[in-house]
Amino acid sequence: MRAIVVNQNGGPEVLELTDVPQPTPGVGEVLVKVEAAAVNPFDAQVRRGDYAAYMPTPHKLGVDVSGTVVAIGEGVDTLAVGDDVFYSTRVLSNEGGYAEYHVEQAQLIAKKPKDLSFVDAAALPIAASTAWVCLIERGRLQAGDRVLIHGASGGVGLFAVQIGRLTGAEVVATSRADVQDLVQSLGADTTINYRDPNAWDQLATHSNGGYDVIIDLAGGDTIQKSLGLLAPGGRVVSIVDQPNPQSLYDGWGFNAEIHLVFLTPSADRLAKLASLTARGLLKPVVEQTLPLEKAAEAHRLIEAGGRTGKIVLVTS
Repeated sequence: MRAIVVNQNGGPEVLELTDVPQPTPGVGEVLVKVEAAAVNPFDAQVRRGDYAAYMPTPHKLGVDVSGTVVAIGEGVDTLAVGDDVFYSTRVLSNEGGYAEYHVEQAQLIAKKPKDLSFVDAAALPIAASTAWVCLIERGRLQAGDRVLIHGASGGVGLFAVQIGRLTGAEVVATSRADVQDLVQSLGADTTINYRDPNAWDQLATHSNGGYDVIIDLAGGDTIQKSLGLLAPGGRVVSIVDQPNPQSLYDGWGFNAEIHLVFLTPSADRLAKLASLTARGLLKPVVEQTLPLEKAAEAHRLIEAGGRTGKIVLVTS
């Protein structure tokens, strides 16, 4: 089978389309014929070597997969050959989904909604699950709350806006100026251009006594600068690596909670997201699709920034 293999860490040019043996499912596993695999910033981090201590080369990239079950290992009774599925792979696995076939534990896999394309299904697992964890599991967002989403135009941000709307919260979002209409159409009550020199003043104006939940998808000093915008008992939830120290003193006066999220896969969570998608309440946004052999180009686009939604690789 064809797969994208990383033999040494480095830039996008190290991604090689290679013929490798087709895997065989073991106990509790299934073999999936991959139709689509989304590209995530995490994939680029792994390729560069940020997780080299956990994922030595050679390895295959890809943590978002959709496809069809073609073989089942011993002990699997939740899936059958012919089931269309989607999932995120095991954490820090060397056997990613940029390939024509992929083996995964059945317990991590959810059935794909019938009317959802493989491309859209591949765009869901990491981005939608991360948004769900940030807002619902960690942020405990409820109807009537006020939520601020920093970086709402990316893959996670666009899902976060929609989930915020579904809870009945008031959604304030920052994004690029060129996608403000899209962000608002997905459920933001207010959108602010984060490049505006007065953006933070505008966020304070719209806080109306403070945000109950603030989601950091932007990085930098966003946590530190957001603390003063919280409502009492408010939560800041970030998915971004924090390489530089930030002052958290402004959080003391609000009894603030700060959550740093590294997603772990969950089939139960995916099933909830699949149900919302099937009912038309959650919509994946795919910026573009590329063939598997263009994985390096996809990585260059991801690292250039300014993405709107997801980039997805297709195998055929």
